[in-house]
Amino acid sequence: MTGRGPEALARLREIRDALGADDASSRVNLRDYAEPGSPAWDAFIEASGLPGHKVRRATMLARINQAIDALTARLLGADAAAAAAAPATDVASATARELERLAEGVSDAMAGARPLERQRLRRLTPDGISYARAFLADLVENPDGPIEPPRDLLYGDAYSERFVGEVEVERRRFRTRREAAEYLAPRLEPIRPLIADHAGAWSWLGMFYFADTVPVRDGQVRLPAEESFVFQDDPTTTEGRRSYQRRYRHYLRSAWQLHQQHGTAAAYLLDEPITSFNDLIDRTLSHSRIFQSVGMVPLLLRLYTDGQRTKSGYPRSPGGLRHLIRVLDQLERTYDVYGMEPDALIEVLPEEFQAWDGGPGPQAAA
Repeated sequence: MTGRGPEALARLREIRDALGADDASSRVNLRDYAEPGSPAWDAFIEASGLPGHKVRRATMLARINQAIDALTARLLGADAAAAAAAPATDVASATARELERLAEGVSDAMAGARPLERQRLRRLTPDGISYARAFLADLVENPDGPIEPPRDLLYGDAYSERFVGEVEVERRRFRTRREAAEYLAPRLEPIRPLIADHAGAWSWLGMFYFADTVPVRDGQVRLPAEESFVFQDDPTTTEGRRSYQRRYRHYLRSAWQLHQQHGTAAAYLLDEPITSFNDLIDRTLSHSRIFQSVGMVPLLLRLYTDGQRTKSGYPRSPGGLRHLIRVLDQLERTYDVYGMEPDALIEVLPEEFQAWDGGPGPQAAA
């Protein structure tokens, strides 16, 4: 199973997303989401026992989360075993490097310095995520307070622990999503299947880069939704499910995902400030079928931007973005709209959308 572990992990997360949607059935059967004998099916059985028949959605979500945790732990263990099998000289040199970094960390802590410029990737524990949320809540009450997260949150063993692999990150400012994605993508590539949806790792990264990404105006923090920095993935609570559904707003994760999924096809969105969220980026990231479609994201950018800025009135005008979402729901009965290329999509859209294609849009033209 270890060889098929990343595939199983990815599919289990997709199933969890589907079951976490508001329109998911109240009672579900695993057979509706995973083929018997597939990696995801086997991982579920190994962690939770036989799937059985239909069960309550909350029960299935809890069992899938259990399977995800068990599979992640196994993959992390495989990585640790590989490290243990390394030649003694490599282990000794790695240990020396770790001791050197630890000494630097102690020195910085004694001096009251900001977090280490270079640091091994960690993940927040559930207690760490709660601590981070408390830190964010305090900033809402005191927007002129210190914006550096507590050091024990980032580095203390009570609130965080090392993530898999030898990934190191360093403090830097990201002005745009592209800057963040192009920095993170090569560093996270070796652990991409494991970190893709890991609440603890992305929450740690959100806190590590917090002071470099949070908007500050006139000396006061302008704190957006807490999911911009941390999110939970507890399917057993309403708050946890809501936080997980809003994880698309996480500044760093959304930039990384956009770059991974669409690359240059999403250049306009990647070149916007990392903190910018309007209807266009919100719809792109929150609507999973739009985000995963090869043709939909280029279509949105083609219709509602001129390559430099969004067109006037694009959210609500006839032929605008919200109108398009409603029309797609109707066209989906006849066409595979989420599998079509932009040119083919333009051909089947109603006439009112033509004014947006290559033009300024109805309001600007008027």
